[in-house]
Amino acid sequence: MSFLQTAMDYLGWGNDLNGDQTDSDYDYEEQYEQPEPVSRKDNGVIPLRQERNEFAGVSIVRADPKNMDQATTVADEIKRRRPVLLNLQGAAEPEAKRIRDFIGGVTYGLNGYMRRISDWVYVCAPFDMPVEKLVLDGPRAGEPRYETTDSRSIQEL
Repeated sequence: MSFLQTAMDYLGWGNDLNGDQTDSDYDYEEQYEQPEPVSRKDNGVIPLRQERNEFAGVSIVRADPKNMDQATTVADEIKRRRPVLLNLQGAAEPEAKRIRDFIGGVTYGLNGYMRRISDWVYVCAPFDMPVEKLVLDGPRAGEPRYETTDSRSIQEL
């Protein structure tokens, strides 16, 4: 069998040239898996999307540490390269500053990103997951849609 004939058979075009096989010789249902029909619920509503069986992405960890012992647990999550939403609103201000500085040091030591979201709320992300700010006032042609640099240092936050 020639290369051309093999390629045409692979694409399904070679059957007519030989005349020895027809479309009825193939069982397309076995060859290609058909999608399951969407079942209607009792109220007649068809869901537009199915729930995922498995989570395909990275989850964001939310942490509300109140003291330094809890902050070390948060640091362990950052060391595992998981993004952390750090909420220090419930901690006393002196303790919140210590926790923020500690977590900032851990994040910096791992070449990660720590950005302020609001008062005493920060996002800490690994080095390969930069935190970007969406430009909401409408980027013009040729301008970036995301602002990736934060000119403030962690001490100014």
